Amino acid sequence: MAYDEPIADGKAWKDIPTCKSQGLAMEYLMLRGIFMSPKATKDQIEYYVELFKKVRATPEWQDFMKSGAFNTTFMTGADYAKWVEAEEKRHEGLMKEAGFLASGN
Repeated sequence: MAYDEPIADGKAWKDIPTCKSQGLAMEYLMLRGIFMSPKATKDQIEYYVELFKKVRATPEWQDFMKSGAFNTTFMTGADYAKWVEAEEKRHEGLMKEAGFLASGN
């Protein structure tokens, strides 16, 4: 991780070994997103997109992202919907592989 500011006991996120670096072939990113009603108007959607852009620009938000080592990707509209669809399929596969989902038989 690129976060090099100390967060606890003088250590930064970059000091924490990854699963992969320890010989475990795994990688996972927590999914987070905000959804609106399918009946939301274009004006309502634009209002919240602009609001979240303003929030993301605040020092408080940026500090929160650093202290939690959050992924700061920002997507809207069709790009976001496409990403959610792909991640849903990926997570379904991960859950089936781990035995967390019934096979359906």
